Amino acid sequence: MNNVYSNIFKPIIPKQFDENEIYTIAITILVLGVLYFLLKRESQLSAVEVSSIYLFNLFITTTLESLFAEHPLDFYDTLDYAHAEIFDVVLQTLVYPPPIIIALYFYSKYKPNWLIYTLFWALLLTCLELVSLQFNLFQFKSWSSIYSFIFYVFTMVVNIIFFRRVRRIIRLA
Repeated sequence: MNNVYSNIFKPIIPKQFDENEIYTIAITILVLGVLYFLLKRESQLSAVEVSSIYLFNLFITTTLESLFAEHPLDFYDTLDYAHAEIFDVVLQTLVYPPPIIIALYFYSKYKPNWLIYTLFWALLLTCLELVSLQFNLFQFKSWSSIYSFIFYVFTMVVNIIFFRRVRRIIRLA
């Protein structure tokens, strides 16, 4: 019986609990803490907007992470394996969506020029990814930070469009 559990869990648990798992836990606490603080402090986004943005970005990160990090593209690995592990689930569900919600929180509050704002957030997210590289969260193969920047520009544009549409639908309801 113990062998059955070992066969199930061995491929998805980290090889060893080291800097990338500690970093994953730390950034999870940080982004969720910032998001909680902002949403409790001042209501810029409705619960429907937050939920919609969260689910939309969960879909984006899950599908595109699989596309980019797995066969046949295989541009990079995350954490300890060339395949997904349990901490990838933490990253995809608890770390990746909140920064976009935070970005849209400030977008809603300050109504900046969308192009400059998009470029700012793409640069910020790329810089945060560069920090993550120092903790072996990613191991680039045929991927580079310039691709990340382009991807984050695309992600921010799509999210701003999505947010505007969700807000419009909510106001019409």
